[in-house]
Amino acid sequence: MSPESVGIDDSQDVLYRLVDQESGEVLIAAEDLLDYFMEEDREPPETVTFVRAHRVGRARRKTEWAELQVVDRQGATIGAYDIGRVSAAFRHELVPPGEDRPDLGYSFFGYICEYPLAGEVWRQWATRRPVEPGEWARHPSDWHESWLHVVQTAWFESGRNATRYETGGTAVIDSTAITTRDAFYCALGEAVNGPGGYFGSNLDALFDCLRTARRDEAAPFRLVWRNFAASREALGSDFTERVLALFEECGVETELS
Repeated sequence: MSPESVGIDDSQDVLYRLVDQESGEVLIAAEDLLDYFMEEDREPPETVTFVRAHRVGRARRKTEWAELQVVDRQGATIGAYDIGRVSAAFRHELVPPGEDRPDLGYSFFGYICEYPLAGEVWRQWATRRPVEPGEWARHPSDWHESWLHVVQTAWFESGRNATRYETGGTAVIDSTAITTRDAFYCALGEAVNGPGGYFGSNLDALFDCLRTARRDEAAPFRLVWRNFAASREALGSDFTERVLALFEECGVETELS
């Protein structure tokens, strides 16, 4: 066993890495995470548990500038959270001999992620890439908020901007699976920028995407909104009218069917 780590960092199993941003050192890498993705109104836990740790840095037990990275099976970072100050809640000498995959805790002095199903979504994205068309719609409505959060986080982590990248002239959304506003943005992001694509997560963000696309001189597109009446019933007429007004303001031709 090396003096720097406990276990081996096997990227095919690791899903999370806790990294000191100043040095780039991996403090811990693990297969799963407990008590970080939680309901907004739950009391934050004293420690976040890294499940089946593959690598535990010995040189640094705490840092003021930690980043939690979500990684895919090739070890590439697909999402990241600025955590700030963290401290190990374990002692190396108490890790049982021969235990190369222990569950270990760190105290996070920053925030937790208030999207309770985001961890499940991240696991899907890490193990089954690329994202399949309509994959978000195969989940119940209580997944939509967390799915949209992962979409937005992964989109910006990849270095892309809040704009339009696809070149097709027509974007089509179907109201069949749109039962929540989060689902609408999941559908719109996919229609405009492909599976896993982002194109806003609220009305202000949608406006930013639309005006940035115009500023970037992205090719204009036409939006076909199928089963619009179903969307209006599910989302409310006030919301759908405001969305249509934004499209009109930004020069997007819409067809409601």
